[in-house]
Amino acid sequence: MDLIYLDVAQAFILLFGGVVVYYAGKAYSKTRSQAMLLLSVGFAFVTLGALAAGVMYNLGSVDLGTVITIQAYSQAVGFFVIVYSLARAKG
Repeated sequence: MDLIYLDVAQAFILLFGGVVVYYAGKAYSKTRSQAMLLLSVGFAFVTLGALAAGVMYNLGSVDLGTVITIQAYSQAVGFFVIVYSLARAKG
């Protein structure tokens, strides 16, 4: 099965997720806000989940169902950390 569109989508997730992580990390280094640090960590989980899934599927012998499950759990953890960071942010 040719999954080139999935690879392209994961490349976009890696690119734009990396940009978000970079800017959130940069904001943390300026403000030392724990919310910004957690936001960066949350987006890192979401981004690295896509990267890990792509690497495992394309270079390893892991089946697509397992890869999607691992990516989904990584995204769930990432979004949990993002929600936690937003809830802790002082508004």
